[in-house]
Amino acid sequence: MKLLVSRILSDVFNPLVNAVVAFLVIIATDPNAQGASKVLAAVVSVVFAAALPLSALLVMKQRGLITNVNIDRREQRTRPFILGILCYAVGFFFLKLFHAPRLAQGLMFCYAVNTAVILAITRYWKISVHATGISGPLMALYYQLGAVVLPYFSLIPLVCASRVVMRKHTVGQVVAGTALGLTATAAQINLLFR
Repeated sequence: MKLLVSRILSDVFNPLVNAVVAFLVIIATDPNAQGASKVLAAVVSVVFAAALPLSALLVMKQRGLITNVNIDRREQRTRPFILGILCYAVGFFFLKLFHAPRLAQGLMFCYAVNTAVILAITRYWKISVHATGISGPLMALYYQLGAVVLPYFSLIPLVCASRVVMRKHTVGQVVAGTALGLTATAAQINLLFR
């Protein structure tokens, strides 16, 4: 039962799903953006933060370059992460070009930078992408919505525990992923997008 619950949590709070939710909430709640610009920003965000990275993962899996879309094997992560960084960088460019909400631009920037940091770490150690993928978007949502988001931070230990129970990561790997998601996202938003 514990393993089943862990699998469900891991799938429901997949980093790509978290990205879509965070971008859509940030864009929808931005008081300065207008209807048409919100739709454009939402489309760009979903395409570059989730649809293109997922499509690339599916193609890589079909070609046998990765075992599964969660990229469980550390040695298979380099190519998908590089493609992810490129998607996020291009997404940031378009969000900036289309004058998308500033925090949406900031979150896309964070995705590019945080993934680059994860890529560097992954060469030596399997840091948890799921942990970074839940904590980073929650930090961005906190900057957008304030204290109303704080109860949702309880999802972080649940997602982290699911990854440990499934034996995908150690406690240290999920703690490091969480620390990266929270601190790096907060630092980038505070320094560049406030």
